[in-house]
Amino acid sequence: MKGSDILDDIKKRHNIKNDASLAKHLGLSSGRMSQLRSANELTSKQVLTLLAKAESAARKAESAAMKAIMENSILPIIEYYPIKRAPSKQDAKWDVLPTGANHGRNSEIRRVLEAATGIYVLYDSQGVALYVGKTEKQNIWKEMKDAFNRERSNHQAYFVQHPSKGNDFEPAHEKLRQPVKKIVYLCDTAHYFSAYKISKPLVSKIEALLVRAFCNSLSNKKMEKF
Repeated sequence: MKGSDILDDIKKRHNIKNDASLAKHLGLSSGRMSQLRSANELTSKQVLTLLAKAESAARKAESAAMKAIMENSILPIIEYYPIKRAPSKQDAKWDVLPTGANHGRNSEIRRVLEAATGIYVLYDSQGVALYVGKTEKQNIWKEMKDAFNRERSNHQAYFVQHPSKGNDFEPAHEKLRQPVKKIVYLCDTAHYFSAYKISKPLVSKIEALLVRAFCNSLSNKKMEKF
């Protein structure tokens, strides 16, 4: 078999564009590549050696790629960061953090979250998880802000409604005000948040794992499925 034929076959089989890349793939010098390409006939031993080198290099490259995927599939962005809610533009919603010229660190956190998809967690004042959310399409900042302001019918607690006007006070034994269960917004109860950049194929599975593992502690309404 001609040297050029076997080299071209290896390039095609391993999707290698040129001889320089092939030489690197096989661990050969450019001079040796030229010798092999100009050879009219390669011995069976030479052919087998080239094929073995090509397969070995391909396995190593695949292993390195898989390692990189595993190492970068879940990347923590920020954990248990204090929430300091602030009015958003036109006071339509609450932002999780104040951002702008006077809040450089928060603005940078927002920028990173706006560039990522993945999982976020909201916690109460004691660091106990209240809600787990995911986003595969829109960015973490926007999705987390939406959840922060969204009415959640199953997130409820008992409160007493006290007067908000005037200065008069009536003791409870004279004017009893009954504790009433009301819907609690996450913007009123969440004190910390964490966020993780996660490769898209894993986002739904990670969310399902967390929701199912802590379903009795979270205000998530939907029981996620694997």
